[in-house]
Amino acid sequence: MNSQKKADLALVVITFFWGIANLISDYMMGFWAPMQLNAIRFIVAFVVSYAVLRRHMKGVSRTTLLSGALVGFLLSLIYLFAMYGLKMASSITTFSFVIAMPVIINPIINLLFRRIVPEKKFLLSLALSMAGLYLMTMKGFDFRMGKGEALALLSATCYSIDLCFTDVMVARDDVDPRQLGVLQIGFGAVFMTLISLFLDRGHAIVWSPAIVAGLLTLAVGSTAIAFIAQPVAQQYTTSNHVGVIFTLEPVFSTLAAIIVLHEIVSAREYLGAVLMVAAVILMNVDFDRKDKDHEEDPQHL
Repeated sequence: MNSQKKADLALVVITFFWGIANLISDYMMGFWAPMQLNAIRFIVAFVVSYAVLRRHMKGVSRTTLLSGALVGFLLSLIYLFAMYGLKMASSITTFSFVIAMPVIINPIINLLFRRIVPEKKFLLSLALSMAGLYLMTMKGFDFRMGKGEALALLSATCYSIDLCFTDVMVARDDVDPRQLGVLQIGFGAVFMTLISLFLDRGHAIVWSPAIVAGLLTLAVGSTAIAFIAQPVAQQYTTSNHVGVIFTLEPVFSTLAAIIVLHEIVSAREYLGAVLMVAAVILMNVDFDRKDKDHEEDPQHL
């Protein structure tokens, strides 16, 4: 397995954590305000990640520090737009579809600003992932674009900028991806805390063993591990690949809902999930290598 396939597999694991996080966040927002939850989640994640990687946090370059600040700011906007967009959405199905738009926005940004032309295999994977996403999230053709859906689009756009910017930064010699991961969590915690103090004033913080367990799961698995592994993985893959892989999030959310909440899933949703998984597998099949092996095999001469 080459480096890109390992990176893509790591991103699939990250997406799995985020899929589970949706279920946990939905439960915890019954007790905490949205940005209050994310601020505390990122604070705990920063403490944990810095404690684990403190030996690697020496000699942070100016570029890494500034990049961490920018990505941390983008993360705060991503979560702000997503959380309040979900509360204001007129159509949850449309919201779920729009929030996954980095899969489309990433290639556009890369084409316009980086002159990166998507390969044919990627375009087929993109088509499969979009078809699967539509089957899993949309019910018919009821595409309603209200304020909540507009915020979802802003969230998706910010995340696309995040992915493409990270793609550029981790390719630089003066940027350490592990340091970037820790710093983006730390700056994200700062910005989210400031937003929470403004939007969530007077909202009580409720504690219970279940809430603590949920917070630790979100902070460690879905934040600390995920946001440190992402820039490390992006050294070996592309933001376009990341966008396709991250469309698997509703697949893992649905799987968690089936297991934990015993939700019933339709045949349409199962087909959508299969198409989305197929898109990721196709993206990692090396057809050129197979053709080369075929040409070099003496039996075919």
